This record gives sequence, structure tokens and C-alpha cells, in this order.
Amino acid sequence: MSGGPAEHITPYDRLALDEATMVALLASPARNEGLVEYFGASLHAELVNLARTTLRQKPAARRRVYVLPGIMGTQLGFTRGGTRPNDALWLDPIDISFGRLTELRLSPDSKLIALGAMNYTYLKLTLSLRQAGFDTVLLNYDWRRDIATLGEALAQRIAADGRDEVAIVGHSMGGLVARAALTHAVGQRVSQLVTLGTPHSGSLAAIQALRGTYSVVRKLGMLDTRHDAEYLARGVFSSFPSLHELLPSAGEICDFDLFDPAAWPVQGPCADPMLLRAATGVAGRMASADARFDVVVGCNRTTATRLALRDGDFAYEYTLEGDGTVPLPLALLAGARHRYVDCGHSDMPLSNRVIRGTIDLLRTGRTRRFAASPPKRRASRKWVSDTQLRQELTGKVDWPHMTPRERRVFLDTLNEPPRRVRPASRKTRRKVSRRAPRKHR
Repeated sequence: MSGGPAEHITPYDRLALDEATMVALLASPARNEGLVEYFGASLHAELVNLARTTLRQKPAARRRVYVLPGIMGTQLGFTRGGTRPNDALWLDPIDISFGRLTELRLSPDSKLIALGAMNYTYLKLTLSLRQAGFDTVLLNYDWRRDIATLGEALAQRIAADGRDEVAIVGHSMGGLVARAALTHAVGQRVSQLVTLGTPHSGSLAAIQALRGTYSVVRKLGMLDTRHDAEYLARGVFSSFPSLHELLPSAGEICDFDLFDPAAWPVQGPCADPMLLRAATGVAGRMASADARFDVVVGCNRTTATRLALRDGDFAYEYTLEGDGTVPLPLALLAGARHRYVDCGHSDMPLSNRVIRGTIDLLRTGRTRRFAASPPKRRASRKWVSDTQLRQELTGKVDWPHMTPRERRVFLDTLNEPPRRVRPASRKTRRKVSRRAPRKHR
């Protein structure tokens, strides 16, 4: 289904603004209650101060820095034309509740386009870098597509800008898109690459997304009143080349080849065989690390870190050895400088520590805000199968009747795993063991 713009206009369509328009609204003396509800009071206050400060800055010849969002970090939708706002399909909870997420499927006749980066996630980082004196540009891209195509488009953008020297800050898949751009001749103009939570060797989250057991997919299924998570995995997410390219290679996390269609369970949604073949060897199509690379790795979040095939089903070992999305071994990149921070994957672009550390790296190539080795928090290990994950995050949510706070929490925690898979720290287990048994009520 190629889809097209809907006649109805939602509040999220009106908020799917380009960065310059959003910054102007935030800097306006008039308080915009819609923006307060969208961002939340705390983040809104931060963004208002940043917007006003950066707009007062005098133009100067400054180093250009591109900020690249991660997968799902760019709004996708349809243009309406005229004075009407664009139709933002991703991420519009109202349209998703109507069942329109099926229009996200990637097909040759898809009319979906990138409508700008997710301001909620990336505007704070962008404005903070601008406030620090960098000529910062927040980019966007259609994250459904293959990394080589996206890297080529980025290389063309760098060439068109004509700067002799640029730096890139790439969050999540954005770091891989940057590495793909560096394989082009214009990549010589990139003097520095800082990646935040990038899955340099893949992520088990991609497996779960294709299986319909990843928390994001399951919660979208709860929001969608017409389709469940398994339907969305089969009919939508399995069409994305990018997800197939984010699959991890055998060795670090499993002893079989995920790019072999025969390795996948027969039951349940799975990867597309043609896209698996196209994704094979993707790591060799990206630039290797050199002195320009700084890799920032998140730690101490419940993360699927190993994979096994048990009784015809995938099973995942959950530990705290990752950022919630990317396991530590898969976040590393040979030849790069590694920095570690106690932070979750989606929180990195919003974390003050990560933002200030990134500014340090761009200014001097050094920082004391990150650790030289992974901070450790001892915890139990827990194995959970796809069958068990399908028993979690079920049912439907009543979006129209949720409070603004409930909606914000739902969207903020899209990729958090259900509680039953979270390994308990030893400190937590000791506390639980000392409690008196709770009476049933």
C-alpha cells in the first residue's frame, strides 16, 4: 500500500515542524501550551532557554557539525501542500491507532518522505552544540532504507555544502550512515566522527523487531486498534532493509548465521530472505575506524545480549551489559577510541552528561565526563523466549482517554523491555529477600 495524506489533521501533524520553525516557536515570548504538553514542562523549559540563547548569537565562521538521528528518529509522512500541515505518519499516535502504520511499509511506490528529525529527541543536542559555538545542522533521512543509499545521500549533502572540514555526531544507526558516507571521496572532509550508542556490529533489537517481540513493536501493536504486533512485524517492519542490516553477525552473540534464512524459526514472523541476502556483508561496506572516531557506549541497562535457538524458538539472555538496545560487545569498533557512560540508548541525545562530553570531544578530543572502561553493576542473567515475550505488552491502550502525562510516559518508554525480563541487581535481590511476605489483597 503506497498510501497518501489523510484528510483529517491531528495535533501531531501541526507539531511535525521543521527545526527552524520549532526553534522560532520556542523562542517566542508567548507560551505555547501545545509545546509544553508535547515536550513536557522540564524539557520545554530547557529548549526555550536554548532557543532564545542561540537565536541571539551573532553569525560567525564556525566549525560545521552534522547531527544524524538514529533509526526511527526522523518523522515520516506525506506532504499536503498549500497552507495545511504535512501528514506525519511516524510518529503520530492518533494515525497509528487508526491502523495507518501499515502505510509505513517500504515499497517501490511508497510516497512517504522524511519530514525532519524528531525534535523531541534531537533538538536539545542540536541547540546545545550550537550554543557551544558550533555551526550545527540537524539532518534527517528515511530510516527504512539501506545504509549504503543513506550514506551516499549524506556524502552528497557534505559535497553540496562545500565546507573543507566538518564533524558528524551520529546517534544509533546515524553512526552507521556516517561510516557509509566516509567511503566516498568527500568523506575526507570529515575530520571527526562521534557515535552515540551506535550498533557497530548490530543489535538483537533488530531480531526482535522482525519477530514482533521488540518492545517498540509490541507497544505499537497495543496502540493500533486494528492490528497486532505480529501483523506489524510481518507486514511492515520486515520490509525495511535497514533492520536487516542491523542484524548481528555470528560469534559475539550466537553461534549461527542470522543472514541465512534457514537459521530462523519456522513459527512466527521472521526476516525477509531477499533482504537478508542483500544485507550480508554490510559491515564491509562501511568505513573502518581511524583516528577520527570516538565511540560513546551506554551501559547498565537491561539489554538482550545473547541469542540461542531452543525448541524451535529464539531465546534471549538479558543482562545489564548494554544500553538497553545495543549490547556492549556489539557497540565496540576496532580502531576507535571508546568512552563509556551510564546511560540508556534513547536517552543519550537528551543526557546532559552525554551532551557535555560530546562538546568536549568536538572541542579538544578529550573529556573527563565519560569512563575509560564500562562501569559495572552486578546483576542476575535471565533467558526469555519469543513465546514468553509475546505474552507481554498485550491488549490495547485507550489513547483518546489517556492523560497528557500518561501519553508522554507511553511514548518515552516505547523501547523499555517488560519488567519480567529485567535482571535484578544483587543489591535489589538482597532488599527483596529481607522484606516480609506481602499479604494478598
